[in-house]
Amino acid sequence: MHQLDNVDKKLLEELQKDCKQSIKQLANKVNLSITPTHERIKKMETIGIIDKYVALLNLETIEKSLIVYCQVTLVKHQETAFKEFEEYMSKIDEIVEVSYIAGVYDFLLKVVLKDMNEYQDFVLKKLSQLEVISNIQSSFVMKQVKNTTKIKLA
Repeated sequence: MHQLDNVDKKLLEELQKDCKQSIKQLANKVNLSITPTHERIKKMETIGIIDKYVALLNLETIEKSLIVYCQVTLVKHQETAFKEFEEYMSKIDEIVEVSYIAGVYDFLLKVVLKDMNEYQDFVLKKLSQLEVISNIQSSFVMKQVKNTTKIKLA
């Protein structure tokens, strides 16, 4: 495991704020020249600290304002059922997150859709088609109080 120093942490914080900053801008913010700044970023990409760069979309502007959290329980707790579920979920575009969780439910899904009609189609035509699912309980987001992808670095 790579030990991050304060400069690495500052670079990662800046990249999480805006990854389209130039190397020159980043170098100025961490008080390094361009070449060592670039080398540090490339190293963190190579060893997997930086996994990827993405564009975060404004859901309202693309008419995908319904966010649903689905708690899912499987019929049986066997490796084959978990694998089948995971493989099936990875193919459904409306699902943006799948987490295997401890507690009453087995999985938590984050689903992004246009509206309730699209949610109904999603449940009927996609989610309920998998026989290893015994129960689906859904919660609908009324307002997002905080929505960030930024990870605090100690």
